[in-house]
Amino acid sequence: MQKIIILSVTMLLASNAIASSNDMAEGNRLFHENCFVCHNADLDPPQAPPMYGVQKHYKRATANRDAFIEKVTAFATDPNEDKAILKMAVKHLGVMPNPGVEESDVRKIAAYIHDEAFARPCGHMKAAMKKAKAEGDLKHFTRIKKNFNRKCAKQTVKAPAAKAAPNSATAGSLKQIMQQIAIDYADLDQAILVGNFATAAKAAHGIAMHEKIGLEQRMKIKQALGTEMRNFKMRDDAIHALAIKAEAAAKAKDMPLLLRHQSQMLSACMACHTSYRHKVMRILK
Repeated sequence: MQKIIILSVTMLLASNAIASSNDMAEGNRLFHENCFVCHNADLDPPQAPPMYGVQKHYKRATANRDAFIEKVTAFATDPNEDKAILKMAVKHLGVMPNPGVEESDVRKIAAYIHDEAFARPCGHMKAAMKKAKAEGDLKHFTRIKKNFNRKCAKQTVKAPAAKAAPNSATAGSLKQIMQQIAIDYADLDQAILVGNFATAAKAAHGIAMHEKIGLEQRMKIKQALGTEMRNFKMRDDAIHALAIKAEAAAKAKDMPLLLRHQSQMLSACMACHTSYRHKVMRILK
């Protein structure tokens, strides 16, 4: 009887996680349809603050997820300077126009913004520095540069060249890697469903530590993505970080935390695929 109760609770939690994943997917879709055109962190010149910063400031200004959603919704459905949390963004970019999106959809977008693991907007900061410099705003330029050096400079430092692994030009087919990640993710879902923490930890570890893409395909991806390669890499890093957190939660046998990280990881994967799959598709052939 105890095993049945545990399994029932686990299945209920898993069902909630699936529902949460569906909500995240819908929020992600609505965000990219209605917001991404301006909030794309790689735009030069920048048109709107990146979601990394929006999320950070709204989380600081609110006590919990529900309050976050309410505050974002209140502003997005009636944008004005008085309601704005990001005062500096309003000063330099102006108040956003009313997107004309139904409030119910804005709430889904707000929930997505709260839960998503956004990459650091290094491209946005570079563009903002260039804009501030061109406008002669030395104070704003210095502030952004300081922030950039703190958050992004270390990512651009080249590490000493590592000795190439045997067959590095052909090893690590992107298609094979993605297929293995899909298998690991399916194993993670199944493990969560039956409450098998050991298998969940193993599957999450597999996602986090997947084989690296071979040199030849890395060069092709870099060519296909161009200036978006940095953001692609940061999204991949974010997924890895969530997988590591999921592994730790599984090892701690913390089901609610495991479900949370699993849901966030799925959302991050879908967002990455939505942004890049068409450009990378030919590499998978």
